[in-house]
Amino acid sequence: MERWEVMERRVLIAVGIVLVSLSAWLVMDGERAFFAILLAPIIFWVFWQAFFEDKLGSNEPVSRAERLMHGTFFWARGLVIGGIALVLAAMAFKLARDGMGLTAILLPAGLSLFAGWVSIFGAGRSKSMSDDLQIHRERQKRYRKP
Repeated sequence: MERWEVMERRVLIAVGIVLVSLSAWLVMDGERAFFAILLAPIIFWVFWQAFFEDKLGSNEPVSRAERLMHGTFFWARGLVIGGIALVLAAMAFKLARDGMGLTAILLPAGLSLFAGWVSIFGAGRSKSMSDDLQIHRERQKRYRKP
């Protein structure tokens, strides 16, 4: 690992510990427990980035924890972002049925297609959609059960 990767990992672990502590503190206060639930995906992402994201494309064996986190993330991403895609598609359908303008229909329809793509294939490493399918196939290959 390069020096910046070690530093990044340490910072992410520290941030993760702080977020877990904050979440525990919020759970102790019954009125704010909802905010602890909102922190859960962020905490999950921080620890995934710290421990497992750089292992994609390596020959290092997959641990149980890594496989469990990947499976959890895969299903959560599919359900949450897939649900958002369905809501946006329903919104576009309702706008089309109500006779709204083409621009008003295309915006939620386009966002629905994009969210559906991300829910199925995930996001790659670049900011465009150009490597999403390639990274999805790499993840499938790495996390396929032996």
